[in-house]
Amino acid sequence: MGTDRCACRSRLRWVDPVPKLWLSLAGLLVCVFADSAAVGGFTLLVFSVLNLLLGGHTLRILTRFFAVPMGFLAIGCGMIAFRPLAQAQALWALGNSGWGISRQGLLLAWMVLCKALGALAAVYFFSMNTLITDLTWALSRLRVPGLLVELMELIYRFLFLLREEAARIQVAQKSRLGYQSIPQSLRSAGMLAGMVLLRALRRGDRVYTALESRGYTGQIATLPGTYTTGRWCYPAAAAIAVSQGLILLAERGSWI
Repeated sequence: MGTDRCACRSRLRWVDPVPKLWLSLAGLLVCVFADSAAVGGFTLLVFSVLNLLLGGHTLRILTRFFAVPMGFLAIGCGMIAFRPLAQAQALWALGNSGWGISRQGLLLAWMVLCKALGALAAVYFFSMNTLITDLTWALSRLRVPGLLVELMELIYRFLFLLREEAARIQVAQKSRLGYQSIPQSLRSAGMLAGMVLLRALRRGDRVYTALESRGYTGQIATLPGTYTTGRWCYPAAAAIAVSQGLILLAERGSWI
């Protein structure tokens, strides 16, 4: 998986995952609840810089990860800007249909886009610098219910099972010219979706049986790594949260 490769190569790979989690979570929560384009832009900038300078990732890799959700954000923000409104409020209207774009709609769409990108930057900072095994160990330290942690680990494992089964079926379909035309492609894609579910269920049963045969009793033991303390994450989280709050106050005119 892409984030796993980045986490393995990250300079922050062996930093304690708990401080990294609090750093990302603090920036994420303030960004989401602030409802401010300026706060979202600041969060995006800060966590992207941390990823580049501290994590050691390249701008090309970071841009590629941000490109993945941009299609969904573009559609969602476009629908926020393009809405039913009175003719007098419209900067641009679609004939006499009552639909158009207003200044308020554009500002709201811009705020949602900035907030979403800022939240993504905070999530990417953690996921691109922390392996899933480190995350589950950190959640166990934070007294998260064991059932939830175990479900996360098993679901993560089954994601690879789904991908492996889909790749095998697709190779078999291509070898039989299953994607030579649009009707054949649609038919093959439908068969692929159905077969992946059935085969993944069978593989999942075999994996669970293998776990039980090795003494699985409802808890997967994960050995912690040798981490550095990462105490610098706590003052960094406080500084980012305070900066976000000051930007929010300045934007709303409550403090300048």
